[in-house]
Amino acid sequence: MKLTKHGKDRLKKRLGTSKKNVEKIAQDALQNGITHSEAKGRLSKYLDKLFFQHQTATNMRVYHEKVFIFRGEVLITVLPLPHNLCDLANKINKSKMA
Repeated sequence: MKLTKHGKDRLKKRLGTSKKNVEKIAQDALQNGITHSEAKGRLSKYLDKLFFQHQTATNMRVYHEKVFIFRGEVLITVLPLPHNLCDLANKINKSKMA
């Protein structure tokens, strides 16, 4: 796994984490985050929109109410998930963990 400088900066800023934890969080997001195919309803439509906006993105994950955008296994950026989709993402994550 690799992280772009922009991806590292966004991860530190938007999750308020230290440099030490950046790679671990990105790896956890890639392994445990909600994939585009697991998303349903409004969340799926939102990820569709992001996919078309970020043409280089081949892999997106929703993790800790953030959207991690990857190209393969390279973290490009981290975006906040809109508040109206957080409950849906948490519900999908609970059912995924069960």
